[in-house]
Amino acid sequence: MAIAIRQARDDELEALIPILLLAEQSERALRWGLANLVDAVYRMDDSEHLVGAATMKWRSDPCEIMELGIAPEFQRQGLGKEFITWLIQEARQRGKRQMLVGTSNSSIANIAFYQKCGFRMDHVRQDYFWYLPEPSYENSIQIQDLLVFRFDLVPCSNRKKNKLKEEKQIRYES
Repeated sequence: MAIAIRQARDDELEALIPILLLAEQSERALRWGLANLVDAVYRMDDSEHLVGAATMKWRSDPCEIMELGIAPEFQRQGLGKEFITWLIQEARQRGKRQMLVGTSNSSIANIAFYQKCGFRMDHVRQDYFWYLPEPSYENSIQIQDLLVFRFDLVPCSNRKKNKLKEEKQIRYES
């Protein structure tokens, strides 16, 4: 299966909405994000089908994957990981130092997926899903918080270097 990933044109966005809704429960929130937060929308196609879609916020560093969805019939074939790898390469070409991605506290499969892709837990955005109209559950867990994962795009980021310097300084001062 030959896969192609490219930035979607404005006239293609409506076709991507069902796939992006796999990553964002609220269509209203998704459309608001597309209009206000997202800098680029990407599509993944094989030779015959739309396979996946992702949205990115590039304007800051760290950059952030806002939504990532793979059509259900194409899941569990390594295509999500392939999409992540492509986005990481794009971020490096753009000179980004870190990439973030978030998933709900109840999305057990997503939590495992992002860690398998090399992301590490960074922080929690508490009560992130306040906008859901009623309590929503996944895996019998209420969707409440956004778990944010980080991928360092450059080896030994400044954060790590600074931490090492602090540890050395503490050892020498003791």
